[in-house]
Amino acid sequence: MSEKIIVLNSTEYDTEDTSKIIQLNFFSDVDEVDIRKTKWLLGKYVDMIDIIQNYEYSLKQIENGMSAYELLSAEGSVAKRESGHELTADVTANSVIMKDKRHANYELYVFISNNVRFAINNLKDLHEGVVARLLFLEGKKYLKAQEYMEKGYRKDVHGIAATTFADKRRKAIANIANSLKFNRTLDFVTIDYGRGRNNEGEIGLLIPR
Repeated sequence: MSEKIIVLNSTEYDTEDTSKIIQLNFFSDVDEVDIRKTKWLLGKYVDMIDIIQNYEYSLKQIENGMSAYELLSAEGSVAKRESGHELTADVTANSVIMKDKRHANYELYVFISNNVRFAINNLKDLHEGVVARLLFLEGKKYLKAQEYMEKGYRKDVHGIAATTFADKRRKAIANIANSLKFNRTLDFVTIDYGRGRNNEGEIGLLIPR
């Protein structure tokens, strides 16, 4: 069977936020589900990078002669590190990577994270790009990123008010969703409405065989 990474559920605020993002979207083929998937991927980018780096570190240790037992123990220790994101155990635990299909999973994470980063780096609006990089690539908290942007994050990027920051964030997500929909990255994200799930379902990453 395919493996799935399960994550957080939508809140009332999240639903309202998604609705506002849809209103900003000029592409008719991107819907509410695509926006939800995009927001999930953006929220998990930093964690995927952590897993990628841990796997690459593990490969290096194998090259240096570390035994399989020592490697698994090291991975287990690294997996317990908290990254500031709400995750279930099987998301942070690199056991997903360390199983038989670990390299295929690693390649999938690299593919997805590269596409997310490409979509963010190619945002045309300067403020949208900075907001997206702060929130999603660097994983800064919303209020902290907002403070940066109010004061003027860089000399070439003038400061913006809190309401403008929120609008730029939503527009950025809408444009990123267009990119991830077009290059089919969103095909790897699924919403599970199966037994035991809530009405909104649980979003996860579907790892192909």
